[in-house]
Amino acid sequence: MEIAFWSNVRHLSGVTAGVVAISVLWTALYTEDIAITANHVSNSGVMECMRGGTERWEKLARRDYCYTYGEPEYFRILYNKGEKPEIKLNSGMSYIPMHGGQGAQMFSGGGLSSVRRQAGKNKCLIVDTACGCGSNSMEILREAEVSVVTLPPEKHLVDAFFQSDTFLTDKSFFILGNYKKEESYSPAILARKFRISKDRIGVIPYEPEFEQAMRAGETVAYLAGNMNCGKRDKAYHFMSNTKNTAVALRKYALERRYGVFGGCEEV
Repeated sequence: MEIAFWSNVRHLSGVTAGVVAISVLWTALYTEDIAITANHVSNSGVMECMRGGTERWEKLARRDYCYTYGEPEYFRILYNKGEKPEIKLNSGMSYIPMHGGQGAQMFSGGGLSSVRRQAGKNKCLIVDTACGCGSNSMEILREAEVSVVTLPPEKHLVDAFFQSDTFLTDKSFFILGNYKKEESYSPAILARKFRISKDRIGVIPYEPEFEQAMRAGETVAYLAGNMNCGKRDKAYHFMSNTKNTAVALRKYALERRYGVFGGCEEV
């Protein structure tokens, strides 16, 4: 199964945040065998957000090496935050580099074919695609079984996306990224205005502490430490919405592949 995350605007929607959060939650909640990759290099890419235990300058200094050779051990570290719950990511979770060796031409006109071979047919492949309408990202989104469109909080940018002539409105799952109740469309209004099934809409709220965790490379620790937080905890609004989005996306992906929801349980 291939799932490609994308947004029509840069730096506003939280595409990488969605890739990281969904991947970690799927690994924690289910027994997914996940491979992650990206078709672009960024100072705030997937590995920079998930890598813990080093200063940011050191991470960025090693970035080119990481993107060239990959470091799947990033996803096998056991994180512990005080007395809060621990999470050990599935040992089958890995990052597929987009440069170097057999992956050098992975996204050069070949779409998902090369990376699909590296991931293997039994893995769930998650791709963080570059925002905007570049031909490479569009090709990946067309080939993927499920495209995830991360919508920005600004309503006029959401309107612009749905008013455009795009194939992405038909098969996509939509995430209201960096969701802010006072600024964003609510899921109900989005569904009604653009005639989208509520089953295809998720929410990842804007949360300053989660943003800071991403910047510091401590995303996994943040999600692990708040996995079972209570309703009175500050992180509850973010975690409850994001977990529900992870569950809804998995149901939708399974439905598109098998025609059934797969018996997923709400969390």
